[in-house]
Amino acid sequence: MLDPVPPPRQIVTSSDLVRHFGYWQDRAARTPVYILHRGRPRLVLTSVEIMDALCAPHFSGQGCGPDLAAVLERVEDRVLIANDRQQIIAASDTARRDFGDLAEIGRALVRIVPEDVQTQLAAGIDRVSRTGVAVSLDLPSRAPPIESMTLLIDAWPGGVMLVARDAAGDAEMAERAALDEAITASDAIAPVRIDLRGRLESGSSSLAAWCNLRTDALAAVPFASLFDGSSQNAIRDAIDRVIRTGQALQINALLLANLAVPAAVRIGFAARRTGASVSGIAAVLITRVG
Repeated sequence: MLDPVPPPRQIVTSSDLVRHFGYWQDRAARTPVYILHRGRPRLVLTSVEIMDALCAPHFSGQGCGPDLAAVLERVEDRVLIANDRQQIIAASDTARRDFGDLAEIGRALVRIVPEDVQTQLAAGIDRVSRTGVAVSLDLPSRAPPIESMTLLIDAWPGGVMLVARDAAGDAEMAERAALDEAITASDAIAPVRIDLRGRLESGSSSLAAWCNLRTDALAAVPFASLFDGSSQNAIRDAIDRVIRTGQALQINALLLANLAVPAAVRIGFAARRTGASVSGIAAVLITRVG
């Protein structure tokens, strides 16, 4: 028997689905099964009841109908759905249990985080609403015992959907911070985050120093534009390939940006995932010595 895949994301390749259709058919009757194509979810196998609920007109602007509520009962994540005014119109059972009255219908979605970071969450929600591109934020929580959360925000008809998951523990976050400091101190490595449009979500002090730019000047800049013209197509192709296949790869390139003479670097690209979907790219630039 196949190893069970934890809900809500049940993932199977098309070949495994064909070989073990009876098994996956039974699982799809309880919660949707995501079918991979070239490493990314492309199709969903689910029950008629869930499909009818998803296709029905749910939104009145104030709440959700019984069909959507039934779907959310099957979801184990903390899921909150908000309208275009960033007001909660639906919540999963787990979200209502953990967030309490913060997840009530009509509440402002940003209230799940402390006041000093609500502007940051609102900006992320607004960005998703405008661009349709998913955003991931690490923010503290207002709902004990949840201390810190990774918030995955994606477009939803008439608003946005937010999934709140526990962030890394304090020890793991401290280790990451120490690693970041070590990378910066090395002066030979520059980590960056790239969105699905090929733009920088966040640069690094190392990359900014290499380019003779301020770190904030790198925000939303097309990553390929930092490089010599002979390297730009290769970088765009690499980004596209990682997004399509989910497989890591590396290339050599010439960093130009604000430099008088291009600098030779090696770039490693890897997919960042939200569940089974590729939500962006993590890249590391390494100076090539000799």
